[in-house]
Amino acid sequence: MNRRPTPELDPSSWPAFDASALRSPQRAIYFARHQAIELYLASTSLKAIEASTGVKRGQLYRLLDHCLAPHEDGRLFGWRALVPYARVAPYQRIAKVRLRADGSGAAGAFDELLQRHPAIAGWIVQQVRAKRIAVEQTTTAEGLRIRLRGLKHLHIDFLLQCRQAGLTAADYPFNAQRMGIRSLAKMVRTECLRTFGRGARLAGATHLKGMPGDIAAPAAREAFDVVEFDGHRLDVRLKVVVRDPLGFEQQFEIERLWLLVIIDVYSRAVLGFHISLSREYSRYDVIRTIEAALEPHRPHDFTLPAVLQESTARDTADTDARRTRAGPAPGIRVSALLAPAL
Repeated sequence: MNRRPTPELDPSSWPAFDASALRSPQRAIYFARHQAIELYLASTSLKAIEASTGVKRGQLYRLLDHCLAPHEDGRLFGWRALVPYARVAPYQRIAKVRLRADGSGAAGAFDELLQRHPAIAGWIVQQVRAKRIAVEQTTTAEGLRIRLRGLKHLHIDFLLQCRQAGLTAADYPFNAQRMGIRSLAKMVRTECLRTFGRGARLAGATHLKGMPGDIAAPAAREAFDVVEFDGHRLDVRLKVVVRDPLGFEQQFEIERLWLLVIIDVYSRAVLGFHISLSREYSRYDVIRTIEAALEPHRPHDFTLPAVLQESTARDTADTDARRTRAGPAPGIRVSALLAPAL
């Protein structure tokens, strides 16, 4: 018997996804899945859907379940679940751990260990909160990396906890080549950076002003429910050339360029932005960003002809109401969730 649309299948309430960010092969797969879902909701037969999109019945049912799965932001996955290789649930190991000669075959073994022994998972969280681990940020050729100091001693105590839990040499992590130190480091790193305040303290910060505490972000169920603030450092170097009263050129180099934005969580619309030319942005730059989000939208006056033509063409083609926003509607609750980047 064919499944037909139910009241809970309301794609108009699903979070949108910008498929232009995908590469061409993945974009084609995404649009085929998107079309299959739309045809299914339009009561098209499964045979016609498979002939038109190539999506088979079993895959279509799984995609529907993925779209209705809850996301960590409090909303449904929606169209985001159709992205190729998107994970809608964490990996859970079912088979018993049997390591091969090359050391492989232990995927998901650490998570299974913590599920069978929740006391060990609680012990790891307690060690992170007790500052047994320190966080260091190092610069490498591939970018910024996070290094954990004190991991070796924590790993020794972790193995002691496993022995006390009754694990033997034939059990994971004792039968692994490195005895689970990499999986332990991954979990510890996640716990260290779970909140901004905890990551800052483990990095050596002694005073944090105005931190809201370890609270979860509220779910955004409609526009203007929750907004996000973030600061993005642009990897560009600019030089400003001005002429002094004597007619000589004076050059000033801008070392950093910060783009501060406030985004609506539900619609992903940019409500306001501000550009800071300082080495680090300050609270006054944050205030200007909030002011830009609360004020009605005003078009910018560009002085460069190429930028003016491109901006005019883009504004003409884009008829989205978010670009011509006139400010929050009366009665809409706007709660700002400030989460500066580390």
